[in-house]
Amino acid sequence: MLAVLTLVVFGCAFASAQTFGFGVAVGSSGLYCNIEQLSYAGGGLYGGVDNLESACGFSANSTISGFAGTVANRGELAHGAGVIYGDSIYATTSGNSQAQWTVFTKLKCNHTNKFGDFTGSDGWEGVAAFSGFFAGTNQGPLSCSLPGKNGKAPTKSVNTLAKSK
Repeated sequence: MLAVLTLVVFGCAFASAQTFGFGVAVGSSGLYCNIEQLSYAGGGLYGGVDNLESACGFSANSTISGFAGTVANRGELAHGAGVIYGDSIYATTSGNSQAQWTVFTKLKCNHTNKFGDFTGSDGWEGVAAFSGFFAGTNQGPLSCSLPGKNGKAPTKSVNTLAKSK
């Protein structure tokens, strides 16, 4: 299983910037420890970091870059308008420079029901490859809660890879 990322999106420091805040969830209610921070750079382009230091205790963060895009509904669990980005998290955490993690996110939090479980369709989906070979996918809802914040403790560590679905 690919562990779920935590996603926080912050806007740039200029007037036209947009600010978003998300956490990527595990299953119906848990959170993974990493926090993703995307900044809108204009022209449909995004940059940022996958923050592994604050909630995970790692000594380094990974790099994110991407662009605004739309994923068609052709079997993908997360689809529609959003951002498609590459994240060096697998290369950073495994030391394997041949590792790649690519993610699509809708940039909208899923709602929660009265039990705290996420509702609605998945808000993100990622695909992994190592040394040029497809390695698997993972997907889940987006949370407005950050791991370690608002009383929400992370229930998982950073992404790990298992057999694809």
